[in-house]
Amino acid sequence: MKKKLLYTGILSVSGFLLACGPADNGDDAETDTAQEEHGEDTAEETSWADIEEEGVLTVGTSGTYAPITFFDENNELTGFEVELVREIGERLDLEVEFETMDFDGILPSLRNGQIDVAAHDFAITEERLEIFDFVDPHKFSYGSVIVRQEDADRFDSAYDLEGVDVAVGSLTSNYAIFADNIGANGTAYDGGVEAILRDVINGNQDAYLNDYLVLLNTLNEFGDDQLTIAEDVKFHATESAMAVLKGNTSLRDRLSETLQELMDDGTVSELSMEFLGADVTEPVEESEIVSLDGE
Repeated sequence: MKKKLLYTGILSVSGFLLACGPADNGDDAETDTAQEEHGEDTAEETSWADIEEEGVLTVGTSGTYAPITFFDENNELTGFEVELVREIGERLDLEVEFETMDFDGILPSLRNGQIDVAAHDFAITEERLEIFDFVDPHKFSYGSVIVRQEDADRFDSAYDLEGVDVAVGSLTSNYAIFADNIGANGTAYDGGVEAILRDVINGNQDAYLNDYLVLLNTLNEFGDDQLTIAEDVKFHATESAMAVLKGNTSLRDRLSETLQELMDDGTVSELSMEFLGADVTEPVEESEIVSLDGE
């Protein structure tokens, strides 16, 4: 039985829900109009030419999702995807300007034309493909959970999360969707990961759902041996990529070409080892991974 997600803060999601409207309602009319307006697959499509002429690539991210995007001890924005974007910008001779915002505002900002690219470990999903185009994937991973050390043997698979009190970082993330689909009692937090981990330690939550590699970094940063990763919990194999507005095919293709160069020369692998402690450039084995829909 699915449980509705609770929410521990005031968060406006109307913009994101609007952005997902065509996919949720099964109505492609607005998407078709957006494609026509942006000239997808036509000679008039100038998204890359416009950016190349201006010399600036505007990128949306949060700066609050280590090790993907975060501010270091010198208050400088960095992280795996941030540095990857900078490498792409350097190869394309572009100045990269980052706009930091709440996670739930990134895709709406992309749709509204406030940014050129969304860079925040976005998984490619059918719903998002209705509204956005994606650069080729640069990170392959899956979801897992942080639990109390004493409960490590309690979870033999992702199915054991059914009926369990779990925390997620955002109401609109795929981890929140999975929690609902698997029948967990999900609570979304907007106060940062430390509040989540404290609630797991104190018994207010039994697990924290997120990307496996992100969870590894989270545990290392938090440094409390009362917590561990339930290694047998594996769900939602992901292909993460940067997003552009639907129809901006020339920009998407130029970014993909440059990304492939960085894949080929080992730059992406080096960045992933630096920030994630693993090479994330190869697809994961999906045979033991529960799908996003909980099946």
